[in-house]
Amino acid sequence: MENVADINPAEDPHLRRGPRGFPLLPGGYGRSTYYTGAPSPYAIKGEGYRVWDDRGRELIDANNNFTSLIHGNAHPEIAEAATKALTTGASWGIPNLYEWELADLLLSRLPDLDQVRFTNSGTEAVMSAIRIARASTGRERVIVTRGGYHGTSEVALVPGGPSYQRGVTQGVIDDVTAVPLNDVEVLRQAVEAAPNQYAAIILDLLPNRAGLLTISDDFVRTARELATRYGIVLIIDEVISLRLGFNGFSGEYGVSADLLTTGKLIGGGFPVGAVCGKAELMAEVDPTRPGSLPHGGTFSGNPVSMAAGAVSLRLYTQEEVKRLNHLGDSARDIVNARIADAGWEIRGRGSLLRAVPAGAGKVDEQTQHQLWWASYERGLLGSPANLLSLSTPMDEKVVGDIADRLADAVLEVAKHVPATEGGK
Repeated sequence: MENVADINPAEDPHLRRGPRGFPLLPGGYGRSTYYTGAPSPYAIKGEGYRVWDDRGRELIDANNNFTSLIHGNAHPEIAEAATKALTTGASWGIPNLYEWELADLLLSRLPDLDQVRFTNSGTEAVMSAIRIARASTGRERVIVTRGGYHGTSEVALVPGGPSYQRGVTQGVIDDVTAVPLNDVEVLRQAVEAAPNQYAAIILDLLPNRAGLLTISDDFVRTARELATRYGIVLIIDEVISLRLGFNGFSGEYGVSADLLTTGKLIGGGFPVGAVCGKAELMAEVDPTRPGSLPHGGTFSGNPVSMAAGAVSLRLYTQEEVKRLNHLGDSARDIVNARIADAGWEIRGRGSLLRAVPAGAGKVDEQTQHQLWWASYERGLLGSPANLLSLSTPMDEKVVGDIADRLADAVLEVAKHVPATEGGK
């Protein structure tokens, strides 16, 4: 077995094969979400807002591991906390004190919620929240919005449509009702048609899969009203959007969840997820309570993620939240002014941005890949869906640079992809 440091950077890692002749990873990728339509570069090093890859490029990192690196790469205080935790034991089979610290910090930002249970990912957090909702209500069905993304559990895959539903049983599909984003009347009709069958309404307040469209105040308040009236659990998924407000994005709406799921930034770059909820619901996973739901996870609440996450939350102060959101809003205005005549627009809120053909809903994969590569060639790294997230090491100059590179990339792609062809 060769050392990673000995691998020749000129050799395409996607082509590396195992003893039976197959690529070591399916398609050459460790995550399907890495795929950009052609062999991808590999990261070699990251520092602050920059990443260097195996093709010799220095990139502005606006991917930030799919929004999770709120403080950029290798932040020294986070690295120090994680290293200290690692040197005293990466994980144990009994509780650790780091969990209490992160839980306390998290709940201090979510004043309407009482308790936290940590998981290894946002996907696991949503799975756990749905199970808690079902156990507490004795019901099975859930309502989601079309285009919402809630991880890769079977229930969460259903609103993605037929391609995401492959491999999901019909029974699971039948348990999920997907309503159009911001269609208050369809939401109301869906609930009132079978109010005693629904365990949960799940909201993604800024669904990237739907084109990074913000959910309207009216839709969120209607969901809260219906959930309260019919004893349905309102789950707000803030795995991504927690960064948009000191009290989460739901705090900006002034609406309280019954259960709130989060992850990404609260792990400081390490695996993490969390279900935060009201005490009467969280009692469902209280092991001292007879008949409670078993919940495990070998690495859930591990000291390294908890220690790094605590520093990450402390560093992301109310002032930093406002500063980063302001930078994102400014970048959106700058890019929109340059690309409007090309039939494209920049969507998002605060520190999250995404370029899409104007008026588009779901953007086709080919167009997404073309924009990803056009951005990459200009030294800008986003997600394969072209979601850009800012990080605290960035200042006005860096974000202005991001705006210029993004606008140039969009204008290049717009020459070959008319706006009406890029969206569906």
